[in-house]
Amino acid sequence: MSPAAFHADALRSYRLFESTDLDETRELISRVMQPHALVPAGSGSGRSYMDFVKLGGLGLGTIGFGDAMRVDVKAVDGYYLLMFCVVGEAEVRTMGRSMQVNRKQGVLCAPGQAFDAHLSPGSEQFVLRIDPVALELQTGLTAGELASVVPVGGVRLRGWMQQLELVASSAELLACARSNPGVAVQLERLLIDLFATGHAGQTAQSSGQAARPVSPAFIKRAEAFIKEHCSEPLELLAIANAAGVSVRTLHDGFQRFKGVSPMQFVRQLRLERARDALREAPANVRVAEIALDCGFTHLGRFAMAYKAIFGESPSDTLRVR
Repeated sequence: MSPAAFHADALRSYRLFESTDLDETRELISRVMQPHALVPAGSGSGRSYMDFVKLGGLGLGTIGFGDAMRVDVKAVDGYYLLMFCVVGEAEVRTMGRSMQVNRKQGVLCAPGQAFDAHLSPGSEQFVLRIDPVALELQTGLTAGELASVVPVGGVRLRGWMQQLELVASSAELLACARSNPGVAVQLERLLIDLFATGHAGQTAQSSGQAARPVSPAFIKRAEAFIKEHCSEPLELLAIANAAGVSVRTLHDGFQRFKGVSPMQFVRQLRLERARDALREAPANVRVAEIALDCGFTHLGRFAMAYKAIFGESPSDTLRVR
């Protein structure tokens, strides 16, 4: 059964160029992507075009060539390149392997990797530029954890594809994002989280590993805030405000992705820091000083929690450091 057509009608309003000149086509695409070689299989006089729009650190676009075309990129420079075919098909070599790219299967090329694609006549590609810093900060994923083959027609990425198509086909949504940077950032975060969740799960399944839940962006923001202010008095509302979500959403998110409540996460982090400090403390430091420095205000409760986690009292750790 063939997958449904992917609609990107709203992107047509953001057309960068149309050209029948190969050198001009190469130059104009390079301004948005990067320098590359274009080698036509035919006369090279077919009509080429590119639509492109930015949403925060994401770039969404379509590229079409009239002729069969080879696109040779020596190294993708500073971004993840995700590509699948809206029309036609391609044979792509990247990340040390060759693969077929079409409406059911896409390809992900990591920064610094070569990308060599042979495109069928009249093909149109949907391309997505993903900022690697945004991807890693939001999801914790690196290039080694993401497969080069992206099953865009699969079940795990269906939610991401639906949201991607909604953005690419809604003129009103794109116009709102273009005029409101806050909306653009929210769409960027949503698309990155949906892609990482679905693709990381697919990658883990194909390698025989258990799928690792990918924490959404607000969990990462909450973790960063907690780590920065761990030794200070912390309240749940302050953590939720820093993460940009409600207290209920924060609590449910931590339970789902961390297996603990936000305040349990705070206590675990404080206990780990206290243990490290006790192991490295000079001889004249007292347990109470370290407990206070790590955010504990009740020495008895600190000692009980410490022994329950590490199987020894804080003074025992200090004694055998």
